[in-house]
Amino acid sequence: MTRAGEAAGAGETGTAEAHAKINLRLRVFARDETGFHGVETVLARTSLSDTVCVSVARPGADQARIALSVDGPLAEGVPAGPDNLCWQAAAAFLDRAFRRRARPAVHIHLTKRIPMGSGLGGGSADAGATLRLLADRWPRLETRELIDIAGEIGSDVPFALLGVPMALGWERGRRLLPLRPPRPRPALLVCSGIHVSTPEAYGWLGRTEADAGGASVLPGATRLAEWESLERLARNDLEAPVLARHPELSGLLERLRSCDPAVAAMTGSGSALFAIFRDETERARARKTLAAHEGADGLRILDVSLPV
Repeated sequence: MTRAGEAAGAGETGTAEAHAKINLRLRVFARDETGFHGVETVLARTSLSDTVCVSVARPGADQARIALSVDGPLAEGVPAGPDNLCWQAAAAFLDRAFRRRARPAVHIHLTKRIPMGSGLGGGSADAGATLRLLADRWPRLETRELIDIAGEIGSDVPFALLGVPMALGWERGRRLLPLRPPRPRPALLVCSGIHVSTPEAYGWLGRTEADAGGASVLPGATRLAEWESLERLARNDLEAPVLARHPELSGLLERLRSCDPAVAAMTGSGSALFAIFRDETERARARKTLAAHEGADGLRILDVSLPV
């Protein structure tokens, strides 16, 4: 994404898929001078996605500078104004790219399929896709500037902006090393509808023996492209404190692990859980087991593949 000439005329539309992510690994370390925790994470993109469409108003059109509409099976409760990360991404991009020059009016249409507040990074994915589309339409900013904008919006937005299947991340997501991904595997995402506040989840850290910190040693990037290494590295430091306060999630994760997946864990600050399987047969068996359990009617169980 380097500087180039202006793209084609107004009225044209760009569309991008905004993919949910999981944290195959999430280590959380001490707070830095800004008050934020340092993290080390392996992010993997899943096949579950929202769709973001950006259209540009024609010259002279009497429209707001940014307009946002939302539809889709999980549109209920999604803000359609400045609280939406798509809106924030567009506002930040236009401010930086146009500065004092006349700014275009853009309309963002978002189709929601990723559950909100689940740790799957749906809002961040939407913001990253918005930035990519705007940068393609107006290639005025360097990649570093786009990553800076993304990092200001949210920790997972830089990964979503890059649009790579897998990456190793540090700090608050602004330092990323794209990784060569292993072959995608079938997986389940299990969403209970429980909302977990990210600040609260981080605030609970260090209050149980299981989530105490420690040194982190990673293999080289080549080994991170192998499932054998990734399975051994799977860990989420937020899992123990969150599950301690939501025993229903703890029971659900135990049921997932009883299905003998290669990996099963919570993603991000929750509450979504994931399980990665070696083949489709294992996944189908696990889905059947979960669906048959009492209380499964309140669960959203999604078939995905990752990393994609």
